[in-house]
Parts: sequence; C-alpha cells; structure tokens
Amino acid sequence: MLSGALILNKPSGVSSGVFSRKLKTLVNHKEKVGHAGTLDPLASGVLIVCIGQMTKFINYLTNETKTYVAEITVGIKTTTGDIDGDVIDFSKNLPSKEEFEIEIINFIGDVNQKPPMFSSLKFKGKPYRYYAKKGIPIQIKERKIRIENIQIISFLENKLKLKVDCGPGTYIRSLAEDICEKLGTFGCISNLTRIQSAGFQIESCLELSEITEENIDRKIISPGDALRALDRIQCRPEIVEKITNGQMIEMERASDNGFFRLFDIEENFLGIVESYGGFLKPKRLLGNFNKIGDSS
Repeated sequence: MLSGALILNKPSGVSSGVFSRKLKTLVNHKEKVGHAGTLDPLASGVLIVCIGQMTKFINYLTNETKTYVAEITVGIKTTTGDIDGDVIDFSKNLPSKEEFEIEIINFIGDVNQKPPMFSSLKFKGKPYRYYAKKGIPIQIKERKIRIENIQIISFLENKLKLKVDCGPGTYIRSLAEDICEKLGTFGCISNLTRIQSAGFQIESCLELSEITEENIDRKIISPGDALRALDRIQCRPEIVEKITNGQMIEMERASDNGFFRLFDIEENFLGIVESYGGFLKPKRLLGNFNKIGDSS
C-alpha cells in the first residue's frame, strides 16, 4: 500500500479538502487521504497531503510552525476577514508604517486570539461557518496561540504585507483584524500564501498537475522523512522490541521532553515515541503496532 506525504502548492480559489481529495483518483480507493493544516480558499501555498498510514501522523505535522506572507488591505472590514467576504464597513484612518511596526511587537509571543466566525472549527458538531451563514449567533472563546515573529515586508498605499511565523491554530485573518483594530482602523486579508509548513518550503512544492498514477510512488515522501521537523532517535533491536510492546524505557536522550521519530538499526521508520521525565514511551507506531499509544 502507498503511504507517505506529498508536498503540494495549493492554488487560490479552492478549499484544502476539495484540493487534496483530487488525489483520490490517483491512489487505491481504500487508502485514506488527508491534509495537515487547513488553508482558506483564498490562500495558496504549502499543503502537506498525507496518504495511507501517513494520515495517522497528521496531528504531528499540523502542530509544527508555519510561515505566511499576508497582504492586508487596510481600511476595509468584511464578513469573513478576507477580501472574499462582503464589505460591511470602511475606515479612512490609515496608520503609518512606523505605527504598525510599534504595534505588531505586542502580537509576538503567546497571545489570545478569537477565531473567525467563518472557519472550520466546530460548535455542537457543525462548523462555525454553518452558523455564520444562517445568522445564528454562537459564543466563540479566545484561544492561546503563539506568534514567533512578524515582519513588515512592505506598506504601499493601503496594502500592508507581512511575514508571519506562527504556531498551530493561528488565524491570519483574525491577526490582521486585531492589529488594525488596535490602531483604530479596519483590515482584511487580500492575499495569503503559506511559504513554509513543518519544515517544507514552498520552493520544494509540487503542482498537482505533476502527479500521475505512474509517478506518484516516486513523488511521495516516506513517513519518516515527512516528519523531518521532529528529531530522530535510533534504537537497538532489544529496545525497539520493548517499545513496540508498549513498555517505557529509561534513556538519557529522553531528558528532553517531546516527540521523536523512532528508527531501528536498519533505518526503518517505526513511528513516534514520546520522551518525558527521562523515559521513552510509544506514542504512535506503524505496522502491527498501531494500537499502541494514542489514537490521534
């Protein structure tokens, strides 16, 4: 069976789900296909599409840092937070580049963010956008996110272009609105490109048109390589046997808490292990060991 990841350049104008499902025609219908890190229809750029057993590791890819280049149209407020929505308000207040430079510093680090109403997050089993389209009010709570860095690329007329390095769960639409609101104006995303995700750069992306039934097995990246953002650990057969049997192993390398890719001495990728308090334990394994660890 085919298992691994394809690093694709999603074009603007299509949802991540619809785009990734186009690969279903190129793989065995029994093989699962999913993507790591949703991109809005307006957005383009790096989309990691997982196939087969790689879908078991989507959460680990989604939780890695991503980088975006965002264009904000200052002075316009829309229903969706981007230019695809209906314009509902205007502002003639146009802050200076220097004012933006001062303000964005306050958004770097761990910050609270309220997700947009038009999003795929769910409330009582239905996405927020379902309630937004029907005009049904729901309570949206703020979430803690992390912004690693924000850099102003350019500011011409009312177009502010930013480069944003951020952690999982960050909505660039909400970030744009919040920054502009702090400066007494409005703002919406008019262009958004994800240029990096889980260590994969946009320069290495494939176009969907490049993938065929004949070459997909050569284009796909193996699960162990696709998870390159995680450090690797290689263990002897006796250690591998204990871990794959669900045992916790005391190990000096495990002093650093976090997740590792587990390889055997023959360089076979076995899955993800977690280090905590000096111990190494199975978290999400491949092959016959899929029932060990979590079910994420």
